[in-house]
Amino acid sequence: MALVQITPPAGIIKNGTDYANKGRFVDGDLVRFENGYLKPLGGWTFFRQNPIGTFFSGTVTTASSSANITVTTTAVHNLLVDDTVVLEDFAATGGITANQINTTFTVATVPSTTTFTVATTGTGTSATTSSASRVIQPAVPIGMYSYKTNDGEEVLAIGTRAGVNVFYNGTWYDITPSGFVGDDVITSTGYGAYHYGVEDWGDARSQSGIQFDTKSFSFDNWGEHLIFCFAGDGKIYQWRPDAGSGSPDTIATAVTNAPTGCQAVIVTNERHLVAIGSGGDPRKIAWSDREDNTNWTSSARNTAGDLQIPTGGQANYAVKYGNDIIIFTDVGINKMYYVGSPFVYGIQDAGVNCKAISPRSIISSGNFLSWISENSFFTYDGRVRELKSDVHDFIFDNLQQRTQQATFGAHNIDYNEIWWFFPVGDTDQLSPNKYIIWNYLDNVWSIGELDRGCWIDQGVFDNPIACDSGGFVYEHDKRALFNSPGLGTRKPFCLTGPLEISNGDKVAQVNQILPDEETTSLPAITLSFTGRFTPLGAETDFGSFSFNADGYTDARFSARQVQMKIEGDVTQDFQVGKIRLDVQPRGRR
Repeated sequence: MALVQITPPAGIIKNGTDYANKGRFVDGDLVRFENGYLKPLGGWTFFRQNPIGTFFSGTVTTASSSANITVTTTAVHNLLVDDTVVLEDFAATGGITANQINTTFTVATVPSTTTFTVATTGTGTSATTSSASRVIQPAVPIGMYSYKTNDGEEVLAIGTRAGVNVFYNGTWYDITPSGFVGDDVITSTGYGAYHYGVEDWGDARSQSGIQFDTKSFSFDNWGEHLIFCFAGDGKIYQWRPDAGSGSPDTIATAVTNAPTGCQAVIVTNERHLVAIGSGGDPRKIAWSDREDNTNWTSSARNTAGDLQIPTGGQANYAVKYGNDIIIFTDVGINKMYYVGSPFVYGIQDAGVNCKAISPRSIISSGNFLSWISENSFFTYDGRVRELKSDVHDFIFDNLQQRTQQATFGAHNIDYNEIWWFFPVGDTDQLSPNKYIIWNYLDNVWSIGELDRGCWIDQGVFDNPIACDSGGFVYEHDKRALFNSPGLGTRKPFCLTGPLEISNGDKVAQVNQILPDEETTSLPAITLSFTGRFTPLGAETDFGSFSFNADGYTDARFSARQVQMKIEGDVTQDFQVGKIRLDVQPRGRR
């Protein structure tokens, strides 16, 4: 009996053909590699049951013998027919139960700027108006930040394409500033929205050739005060968890005297508030006086000042790295460093031809930065290095070019991982729906599919927090995958490339399969095999095999090359070891 070990080395490879990657994993979903072993991702649970977005205060009015209810808001709602809304925390009203009211609806009619109607599953018994509660118009999350206040309370800030929500002291707030300019979402498919001569003259186009110019949030904290800037709006805002009376600000307000037209904002280690692209000047970096973010006018008696980045291009974003600030431009990166009085800060080139595909793709892992460029990956640990990726083709052959600005990165410190989420699909795919994972400790990669729009690592909170495009907020790596919202019938799996015996020049007969797995309860994985006699020949399905405590199962199939699919259980954790086949080489025909 010849036992052949067939478990590939850790990591998925997507560059080149499957046959060129024989003996390796070539596809997968919902799996990671830790310490060289294949394992499932952790599951996720709701951090908040309802989505975030624009919050309105409103009342519900029922009508006798009608399923329809009229919602009246205290402010102009700007809703349209077929928009999605969520009603929250309303009491039973006029014969319609609380469960029938507090759910997700599609707007049926819009009688006025402060009223709209929806159809419930109940039937009103009277004309009754409820007390006021919350109406939510879900918005797409595109940025997150967390920190703790002076008394140790967690603050979670989430920027959406419509505004900013904050979770503080057990309560959710919509702190969107008055006059805030949201994301520039271009989805037009009207006349002239696509290439000249394509489709019939005078008809609305079925697709758009207009670039989706989505912008990015930057968040930081000035002491316990939240500071943020949205590049599409350009103003620098502040929100205080304690506005002086023990209660938080109802909405964020612009920082007094701060410049406008900014691309991003960041707080330095020396306690200066820094505006990137200050005053609408794409190359200007300005900072406030030390410990005074309302004083931006340089004088001999303060440390406020400004500089111009020394290269061409526009300053887009900034992140902390050690004692420095790394400024990302549409050319490369610059380093801003503290020099003390009288100049306070200096700026120098730190790398060229390494621009980030989007500010959201830039991730700090503590001792280095990493980001996605237009056709490669880069890291910075004092100098810029190009990062070779085994899944380069998976992202750059599939990335939706017109919405690539939505690409974002995430860090998961528990598993030494950096994730990048990116959009794949038609031009109306505005949010990321695929991901790649780089385990930077083992330098291996994985891939998969997941709808996420932003992410923060554990630290302030016990688990990573992430949001999907529907506005729902989740805690990740909370438990096994079972019952994770949106999972459906999907299971973690990994597929190998061709596995050959005797370099593929002989037919291999498989008689028995000996698995190697670590789990709570067997069987935790199922193995499936397909085979071919030539790389482009017909494929034969040999079926699937699961395993019990005896540790092996009989099998009868023959081929020159086989592919193995490992599919895992969603109800428990597992770890795949060295799977072996009892193989008998046969003739060359």
